[in-house]
Amino acid sequence: MNKSFKFNPYTALKSILEVTSLHTGKDFIKVTAEEIKKLFQADLVFITKAVDFEPTTQIKILYSTDPCLPKICELKDTPCDLVYKNQKILKINEKVKYTFEKEKHTNYESYYGIPIISENSKCIGHIGIFSNEIRDLPNELEDIAIIYSRKIERETKRLQLEHENEIIRRQLEELSITDGLTSLYNRRYFSKVCSDIYAQVQRNTITASLAYIDLDNFKTINDKFGHDGGDDVLKEFAKILKKESRQGVDHIFRLGGEEFCIISLNTTLHFSYEHLARIMSSTSNYFQDTKYGEITLSVGIVEFDKNFKNYNEIISLADKKMYRAKKAGKNAIVK
Repeated sequence: MNKSFKFNPYTALKSILEVTSLHTGKDFIKVTAEEIKKLFQADLVFITKAVDFEPTTQIKILYSTDPCLPKICELKDTPCDLVYKNQKILKINEKVKYTFEKEKHTNYESYYGIPIISENSKCIGHIGIFSNEIRDLPNELEDIAIIYSRKIERETKRLQLEHENEIIRRQLEELSITDGLTSLYNRRYFSKVCSDIYAQVQRNTITASLAYIDLDNFKTINDKFGHDGGDDVLKEFAKILKKESRQGVDHIFRLGGEEFCIISLNTTLHFSYEHLARIMSSTSNYFQDTKYGEITLSVGIVEFDKNFKNYNEIISLADKKMYRAKKAGKNAIVK
């Protein structure tokens, strides 16, 4: 039986104005889908974007009024497939569940599909509207559907640009705090982290230790193997530091040249000493089997303490302890 459909143009235009003026981003997509469901008196509405092109075989559901639908769907054997292929509004009044294999387990009788067309006339998404009733929607709804489609296209494009800009921002931020040679954190970020941790230590929210590391006899390596050889040693040593450190606990920095630091959160001097001893052993074992021969480290360790006037005093003391290790014959840890 064909269900009568009451269409109120005023309600439709009011819905469009309210959605577009009050909502943006993902919230816009969600509210739009829910508004379309009410406006079209539907049982299911979802808004999608194409995953692949020429042809489009998969779609990603940006929002569905049925949260149980999968995020990625195959178009084959669905009415949505025809929308992407023909890039036109598709109206099916009845027998959707009998016509399309993927819909046979549903109660859907009618379908209304609206393509979302890009500036270069490509179908980049669509609005799928399903009803359990046999019905013929009035032609006036087509104009409303097209308006919604164009607004969704603009909003999804804006969302994509925001996403791309966020990726670029993160990449630039990562570059600003990362050492170009070793991919460890750099000196600039080291100062910020030290400042933040010192402030937290002052508030008794965390404890931390600082290890100041210097590769022994690094000038000899540069003299013998050139700066390329020295860079190779620094990069391999950085890999050892990453491998031997604990994610979320140990923060590793290259301060410049052959000097490195590790800030370890909630780690006592005793455990920090054992950690650095493992790093020294791993470094020695790794390089003795290379052309560079055995490489040793001189290390100074200091615990963050609120009795220090500022974090620079902590760094300075760790640096002095590292030089004491040098003077004591190198290949040593002073805590």
